Amino acid sequence: MFSAVLLVSLLAASDGGTGDAGPAFEVVALEALPVQVERVEVVGLSWTRPFVALRELQLDTPGEVTASQWTVGLARLWNCGLFSQVEGRLERRPEGIVAVVELEERFSLNPLFSFGIGGGAAWVRVGANDNNFLGRFLEWGLRYERFLEFNGGQVWFRDPRLFGKRLVGLAQVEWLFRPRPEYTRRRLQGLIDVLHEVDDVLLLGLRVEAFRDEYSRALVGATTLPADLQGLLVHSSVRVGRVDTVRLRERGVSLELKNSVGFTTATSAPFYMQSWVEALAFVMLGARFNLALRAQGGLSSHAPTEQRFYLGGLDLVRGYDDSTLRTEQFALANVELRGVAFDSTWFAVVPAVFVDGAVARTEQLGTRALLSTGLGVRLLVPKMLRTGIRADLAVTLVGGQPQVGFSFGVFQFFSSTDRLSIR
Repeated sequence: MFSAVLLVSLLAASDGGTGDAGPAFEVVALEALPVQVERVEVVGLSWTRPFVALRELQLDTPGEVTASQWTVGLARLWNCGLFSQVEGRLERRPEGIVAVVELEERFSLNPLFSFGIGGGAAWVRVGANDNNFLGRFLEWGLRYERFLEFNGGQVWFRDPRLFGKRLVGLAQVEWLFRPRPEYTRRRLQGLIDVLHEVDDVLLLGLRVEAFRDEYSRALVGATTLPADLQGLLVHSSVRVGRVDTVRLRERGVSLELKNSVGFTTATSAPFYMQSWVEALAFVMLGARFNLALRAQGGLSSHAPTEQRFYLGGLDLVRGYDDSTLRTEQFALANVELRGVAFDSTWFAVVPAVFVDGAVARTEQLGTRALLSTGLGVRLLVPKMLRTGIRADLAVTLVGGQPQVGFSFGVFQFFSSTDRLSIR
């Protein structure tokens, strides 16, 4: 896709990421596009292979470049997660118009440390991953997890540009425990996940999971444990829209629908179907604020106990016990206003205020509503990918006696790049 005239300019560390400005030039305004671009210069790469940045830009040169192509190309560089700064301009030089992109790389090999405390549950994960293996935008990872007193782990390999296309391929194997109020589940699972990006606004997905579940003692009271379960799950998904990352904030709208078919050894539910929908909206307010909104809904036919939807403070509604509701029908919403109080290369502070709510239909209690509100703070490291600590203090308003719940963990409570599981 890129002609031989593409020029990649790599700056040494001593250049400070700015390089030599060279001869005088005129910056072409975005309003003047489309224009004929002769070549592309990428500045600031030391580890990442040049073709990775050029592949995200997807510009044919020499050739005509429109305003949409240019802005989408820069958005792709932000969204790939490899860079903490992305700056682009079109320079009119004596030899023609040159597209210049200045990048600041994030560290590629990162330790993984994440944890969550809230709703009467706690977990910690420790591991490592490289999201830019050999500078080629390939990811591998391994992680140990301890959920309460239970030990588990995961290993995975991900190619965000499978076969050089806008395909995301993921292969993962995991051995994890999940404590619930009625029992503790131990799951051995392997999965293959493929996502196809179409014109940056449409994402089509297919995932296949094979698993074996074993159940042990209940955490609360005496109960009859479910029989061991084996199953195969097939998920198809479609997401319309796009959410772009801009430094510490996000903007855009997306709507995702996932339909699942399950085949299990459970005699009561050997076959079941589920549908799940999520809408995300992020609005940038001024230079520092970010309004984040999420709405979710789920509908399931009769399914094995563990395959139903679980809602609670650790995952989706802050201030309540983890897995406080098990349901086959639910709707929920989160609204969060975030502000950037401090931002530097290595440290940023993002306070937030929020409202969480959910309505679910349960077998034991019928229709039940949850509503909480509170405030929190995020301590982030912009130079490193997926690194930051969050703390939230929530007050429950509906669904029981008012109480104050504290949750502590890693990442934003929800974002476009850190989707939380509903099971």
